[in-house]
Amino acid sequence: MRKLFTAAALLALAALSGCGDGSGSSGTVGWPAWGNTARNQRFAALGQINAGNVADLGLAWTRPAGANQFAWETFPIVVGRTMYYDTGTDQVVAVDATSGRVRWSFTPRVDFLGGAVGAYGGEPISRGVTYGEGRIYETTADDRLIALDARSGKRLWAVRVADPSVGSLNSPGTFWDGKIVVGGPAGAAGQRGFVAAYNAADGSSLWRTKMVPPRGSGWRRGPGQGGGDVWMPPTIDPATGTVYVATGNPTPGFSNAARPGCNRMADAVVALDGGSGKVEWSRTLVCQDSWDYDTVQAPLLLGQSGGEDGGAATVGAGSKSGFYAFLEAASGRVTARSPYLTRYSRPHLVPTRAGVVVCPGIYGGLEYGPPAYSPREGLLYVAGNEMCMRYRLAAGAGKVPAGEAALGGTATQVGRASGVVAAIDPETGAVRWRQPLPSTANGGLLATASGLVFVGEDYGWLRAFDAASGRPLWHYRLGLRVGSAPIAYEVDGVEYLAIAAGGSLVRTRGAAPDAPAKLFVFRLGGRG
Repeated sequence: MRKLFTAAALLALAALSGCGDGSGSSGTVGWPAWGNTARNQRFAALGQINAGNVADLGLAWTRPAGANQFAWETFPIVVGRTMYYDTGTDQVVAVDATSGRVRWSFTPRVDFLGGAVGAYGGEPISRGVTYGEGRIYETTADDRLIALDARSGKRLWAVRVADPSVGSLNSPGTFWDGKIVVGGPAGAAGQRGFVAAYNAADGSSLWRTKMVPPRGSGWRRGPGQGGGDVWMPPTIDPATGTVYVATGNPTPGFSNAARPGCNRMADAVVALDGGSGKVEWSRTLVCQDSWDYDTVQAPLLLGQSGGEDGGAATVGAGSKSGFYAFLEAASGRVTARSPYLTRYSRPHLVPTRAGVVVCPGIYGGLEYGPPAYSPREGLLYVAGNEMCMRYRLAAGAGKVPAGEAALGGTATQVGRASGVVAAIDPETGAVRWRQPLPSTANGGLLATASGLVFVGEDYGWLRAFDAASGRPLWHYRLGLRVGSAPIAYEVDGVEYLAIAAGGSLVRTRGAAPDAPAKLFVFRLGGRG
């Protein structure tokens, strides 16, 4: 297994160092997809910013998110010299990646009042856009998929993906083989999570697969039961065409007594055939879930299978209960698992009407922010939240109005919250190093070829660590709560580091403010 990981790492570094981003210009390396590459490893094969000079980082440019942005979770992408991102109110913006100068913007008409936007009572959010074959794709809060011309921002087509009265789309799709594949509906509204594929050229529907059984079959025998929401973008192995998604909790979220046993395909990693949508396998990571312990992070692909297809050997996925798992890509068999990276209370109490304190709570453990993997170090980096909550089970937990969160109770923060960054060996699940953070970190991480790991956190700081040892190297005061992961790209031989700051729907007491949200872009020798 170690040989497989090492060989894949060397191949990845060799390919990335010579291919740029397809722009054809020397010294220009973009970040063209949500996780940079199809494997979703959030790794930048760039080395200009390193441990010896990271302290010289300063601002290259900044851009405000705009009015009414209070939970900004966008994950920007960079294609050639253009950066694309969206806002919580579904505006898409294209800017010059070296200066922030606006090239174009597109503002769709979105019904934020008539549907299930903000099922938890929060602001609408959107986590980025997708690029493919000269087009930009966005999903909207009222459940549409829209295609734009990447050069002009002109709308090309739009289709309705789901019923906006019962759920909301908040993450981008994934482009592959002339298709755009999306997941939903986010909001824990007691519906059936799904994955759907569309023709990327015209928006025509290709297939749709539900993540949990239909009502009345399998474990879904009571009122208000559903779940398996696909919160984050699908990950597609281009070598095999396999679509991997992570699914949310079963509903009602806090009452396993209403749906006893292991609720298949909820809290799970699911593999589907990209051509037909047929489920190839699924693996539930938390059985008998009564705590909203989604398998929420977008899956990550590692290693080489060694077979003729050349696909990934391993799929990685994080659980909100606080551990990270590695699964065999072909079968879903768990090959390694980390220990709990945040406090895990024992005995692990089931919610009651009187209330129980459980660690982690619904905003603790490993939240939605994606991990990063460094082929250089052979380590996976993940951020966790140390947060306990008091769960109280509600009366009539199975009766859920359409579009409302089907939690079946309440969860309230108890005590102080903090965070942690850890490096994990994918072969064994062992923790190589672990660094505490003063606050929670929800947005995710970035690893670079120069041996750096970057992460933002809720007290409003952007931090850099040594990838091999975990030694803190640099920090910068953003002054805003961070709900997104950093990216790195290069234009004309200059490396840039970018991050959106302005909050998330994962809320903790004592965090930095969310507004005015702002995009920060750094370079060596920039402004202090």
